[in-house]
Amino acid sequence: MNSKKSKSPFWGGIGKVAQFLLLAIVALAVVPTGCGEDRTHEYEERTGLDHWMMDVMREEYLWGDVLKDLTWKDYFAKPDEFMAKITAQAPVDDEWSWCAIDTLPKDSRQRGLFNHLDSYGLDLVVMTDPTGETSRQYGRVMTVAEGSPAARCGLKRGDFISTLDGTKMNAAVAKDLVSGKQRRLTVERLTWNAESEVLEWGASETVEMDASEYVEDKAFPVCKTFTRDAGKVGYLMCNRLTEGAVERDASGTEYRDDLTAKMASMAGTEFAAFVLDLRLCNDGTLDMACRLASYFVGSDKSGETFAKVIYSERKKALNHDVPFNADAAENGVKTHHLYVITSSYTQGAAEWLIRGIRKAMGDDFVTVVGLGTNGQNVMTAAYPSERLVTLHPVVAYVADADGDYDYADGIMPDVEVDEKSVLYLFPYGDEQEALLQSIFTHEE
Repeated sequence: MNSKKSKSPFWGGIGKVAQFLLLAIVALAVVPTGCGEDRTHEYEERTGLDHWMMDVMREEYLWGDVLKDLTWKDYFAKPDEFMAKITAQAPVDDEWSWCAIDTLPKDSRQRGLFNHLDSYGLDLVVMTDPTGETSRQYGRVMTVAEGSPAARCGLKRGDFISTLDGTKMNAAVAKDLVSGKQRRLTVERLTWNAESEVLEWGASETVEMDASEYVEDKAFPVCKTFTRDAGKVGYLMCNRLTEGAVERDASGTEYRDDLTAKMASMAGTEFAAFVLDLRLCNDGTLDMACRLASYFVGSDKSGETFAKVIYSERKKALNHDVPFNADAAENGVKTHHLYVITSSYTQGAAEWLIRGIRKAMGDDFVTVVGLGTNGQNVMTAAYPSERLVTLHPVVAYVADADGDYDYADGIMPDVEVDEKSVLYLFPYGDEQEALLQSIFTHEE
């Protein structure tokens, strides 16, 4: 009997050198090396935040049911980039969801007209010489925040900036007037020549504007009463409908308290009409919008539905009605008509307010003057993470009392007025201002 073991066909088919090399490769494969090390924890560390974002969005996002998984490479994207990849899957154009990087010195999506954390307190539009005499470009000042660097150097609504640090104004130059270093401005103003009945440029002025800083965009900057032939007309400008304390002073007056004080000062007056100026309002909560709206509907509407909050089908148990605020309705102002000033900047809480009042009081009670609004028919909610990122996804529709949230294209004005086309701008709340003149004319 042959005691010698038979060779396998495989080994028999290769030479000694080839056998040696194959054994060496097998040996290297089982020896722990850098190439063979389990690096799963590194992958999880680098993609964990994005995976958390996807989990939150699938659970909380209004359109979370339609989200499909992304490629493994997508999970290495930066938070804002990854958020964009997720919201791109929504069945609508979602421009409202966003994420905040909590470690950044400022929020790129800071609500309100100004970037409160670092701003000149100046809003402008670039336009060609309104006199028609030249083709020069000017930065027309639309808004100046009280106490801001822009206000301290003497800038006023309606001024024209012709140069910035010696450079002639244009759209690219105007971008440098958001925030930054100290600036030198050439300011020009239009004057009316009564003899020739034309607008002319007056003497120019050079001013130094301080470097940008924290600027508080006041929630209710103007509150006053006009006396007209038809009776008294109330006016309240509302820039924000947030309700907490002023951002930089947690112990200071809260916006909600400020609103209460403003409305209380007019509560005993019988108004022929009231003007609610929301042209600069793009920020706020549903509760604050409801509170302000409640001041105009009367006590008989107390407890009726101001708005309906409608979540996705999987979270419909959260659907609820928001009633008018009883205290505000009981202590509101008495007016026969409400005029609301809007612009393309008006959105969110301001739009919810308009729709809530219109549904409760009827179309004849509310007249919208200005331009069409931005069309935010949804609300967001905040979801913070341990990795210093906070998600703000759309979570629900905000509908009127009938459940209608079909206003994504904005609220159209009953009386269209574009103040950017007006040659001379008066301060907000000035009786001669173009938008107020349109209202007074309409009222009379």
